[in-house]
Amino acid sequence: MRWVFLVVNSLATGVLAIVVSLIALLVLHLGSNQAVGWDPVSLFGQYWKLVLIGIPVLIFLLGCMAGFWFFGRSVTNR
Repeated sequence: MRWVFLVVNSLATGVLAIVVSLIALLVLHLGSNQAVGWDPVSLFGQYWKLVLIGIPVLIFLLGCMAGFWFFGRSVTNR
């Protein structure tokens, strides 16, 4: 049962990392009349789709690893 707690909380931490990054992106968003000024295709070349999918996956995995580390300490200390 402890390992189920660990896995569920780690996944929830990963989802929370995605939500927090999206909220931060919205808070730091430019006004509605301003242009972004960059093009992902010109920045990343032919791999732009891979990069735009990879960044949220990386954020999710980092959140999961942080949750696993944090909650793993509490599972092993019991």
